[in-house]
Amino acid sequence: MAIRTIEEYKQSLRDGRRVYIRGEKVEDITTHRILGITCDTIGAGYELTASDDPVVRDLFVAPHPDTGEPINRFFVTPRTTEDLANRTKMIQRSIELTGGLPFGKDIGTDCLNAAFVVAGQMGRKDYQENALNFLEHLRKNDLHTCGAVTCVKGDRSKEPAQQKHSDYYLRVVDKSKDGIVVKGAKIHITSAPAANEIIVVPTRQMRENESEYAVSFAIPANTEGITFICRAGRGAWTEHEFHADRPVRELTEAIIVFDNVFVPWERVFMCGEWQFSMLLAYTFATFHRFTAISYKVPSVEVMAGCAVAMAKYNGLFKVGHIRDKLADIAAYVETLRALTNAAAQDPVMYGDIAVPNPLIANMAKLHFASKYHAFIALIQDISGGIVATTPDKKDWENPDIHDYLEHYLGGSATYSTLDRMKMIHETMRHVCSHESAFHEVTTVHAEGSMAAQKMMILAESPLDRYETMAKVAAGIRPRERVE
Repeated sequence: MAIRTIEEYKQSLRDGRRVYIRGEKVEDITTHRILGITCDTIGAGYELTASDDPVVRDLFVAPHPDTGEPINRFFVTPRTTEDLANRTKMIQRSIELTGGLPFGKDIGTDCLNAAFVVAGQMGRKDYQENALNFLEHLRKNDLHTCGAVTCVKGDRSKEPAQQKHSDYYLRVVDKSKDGIVVKGAKIHITSAPAANEIIVVPTRQMRENESEYAVSFAIPANTEGITFICRAGRGAWTEHEFHADRPVRELTEAIIVFDNVFVPWERVFMCGEWQFSMLLAYTFATFHRFTAISYKVPSVEVMAGCAVAMAKYNGLFKVGHIRDKLADIAAYVETLRALTNAAAQDPVMYGDIAVPNPLIANMAKLHFASKYHAFIALIQDISGGIVATTPDKKDWENPDIHDYLEHYLGGSATYSTLDRMKMIHETMRHVCSHESAFHEVTTVHAEGSMAAQKMMILAESPLDRYETMAKVAAGIRPRERVE
């Protein structure tokens, strides 16, 4: 099959999976008023691989490295800087072309690419073969994947083996000649209820007495014992909103409960090798933060555009303190773009697999997370209080009060009141809404906390070299001769 249609993707989700949202068990997620939007958002990625535009199709479809058969380019294991740069381009263009983020293959392949790296470092041919066979399964069937990484963790001050409940971290509870049985839960899993396959990796470093928690595998979403408990989302556009002529694009997160789930050995990538659990979590984090900084660029570009437009609609574009704020906004966006591109251009090689530069990827993630609230505040400041108090579309359409709104909500005479109202509502969605509050939290915590990024920055930074250079400058150590 290799390249599926959106209809084939949606049909694959009608497989008896166990999904709950707002206390309701959902029989068909593709038609649910909230989960259906997630399916449509991911489905938009299938529209890109079927595009009539050869430039678009060539970006999202690649030849199989062995057979030449067309496959989704996300299923090309990165070997070069060009492969990494293409991942960034695919993520960014998918947002630009679909109006949303069709996380269908990005995060899952972040997990699988990390599993390839770690299997190689272990020297485990069986795990390498398992990962390759699973990749071929994804390629052949053009499947949507999700990455299940974060465990529920329980008491954060205690180690996995010290928790009140032993399955606060997902663990192996039984082994046989046929496979393993796992129990536990993963949380914050993006697009999980609409995935075909779940790829699990450890969430942290495990110790010798925690080997049962050092487990990685892939499993179909409709496997017995798996339950999805989903976050409620916004639903479709309402009649009260000014909005573009396009569908709502939104993904849903879920807790995935694994209640004594059987996993065949051929789908296992780690089982008990606690010494390598940190490398797997670390390598996944690097790939995933590269995904994050890639998707964040076009998102913050739109938000920056809202600030520019609101400055003009308010008649303040040439005012000094407004231009100063716009400079800070542009610096935030362009620094993120530069770091994202740099992470692809200076990879770390594990065998023949190219891993985005860990230091730069973590610097970029820390940059956009730590400065995001200030970025939001700048847009709010430029836009004015109107983004919090604006009348809605039904008010605008009511003939009893329309003329008042037309008259009193005008801004710069260069622009129509209607256009100003549309931009106010677009800006409101980004900086003054339930949606924007959600994204403020996920920007901080998705793809790992800021503390995790700082930890990896310290681990990757050449601190010894910095110290040596200072000691040379101070005359404590002799300057090395340059031959």
